[in-house]
Amino acid sequence: MNRRKAIGGILAFTGIGVASFAGYNFFSANSNANRGQLKNHENLIAELVDVIIPPTDTPGAKEAKVQEYIIDFMESCSSNKEYNNFYNGLNDLQESCVSDYETNFEACTASQKIEVLEILNVNSDDDSILAKIDNKIRGRSFFNILKTLTIEGYCTSEIGATQLLTYVPVPVVYNAITTVTPTQKAWATR
Repeated sequence: MNRRKAIGGILAFTGIGVASFAGYNFFSANSNANRGQLKNHENLIAELVDVIIPPTDTPGAKEAKVQEYIIDFMESCSSNKEYNNFYNGLNDLQESCVSDYETNFEACTASQKIEVLEILNVNSDDDSILAKIDNKIRGRSFFNILKTLTIEGYCTSEIGATQLLTYVPVPVVYNAITTVTPTQKAWATR
C-alpha cells in the first residue's frame, strides 16, 4: 500500500471525525435545553435594567417591569442561539461579579454595577467586519440583547410611553412639519 495514501486517508478520517464532533456540539448547544430558566434570574435582570435606565424624575426600567418583558420575549420569541447567549451571559456575569467583588451582582454597590456594565458595553461595541461576521455565526452578544430589550421594553411600557415620552392616545391632527422645542419629549406611538 502507498504510504502517502494511507496517511492521507487517516488524516481525512480524523478531519471528518473532528468536524462531526464540532458540528454536534454547535447544534446541541443551540437546543432549547435551558428554556424556562430565566424566571429564576428575574431579580438579576431587574437590577441590570435598573442600572441601564435608572429612576430619575421619571420611573426607571425596574418600576416599568421591563424584566418581565425581557423574560417573556426571550422565552417566547428568541431563537435558541440568542436565548443561550443571553442565559449564558447572565451566568457569566454572576461568576465574574463573584470572582471580582466576592458577591453576586444584586449585592454589588451602585458604582460596581456601573463598572461591570461599562466593561460589557466596551466589549460588545465592536463594529468591525469580523464582529459582524461573528454576530451572524454566533448571534448577538448578551449585552447587546439586554440593551435592546431594555430600551424596547421601557419605551413600550405604560410608564415609559406616558411619563418619559409624549403620548396622545387619539391624535386629532397630523402635522407633517412642526417645530420642536429644546425640552420637548419624543412622541410615543402604540
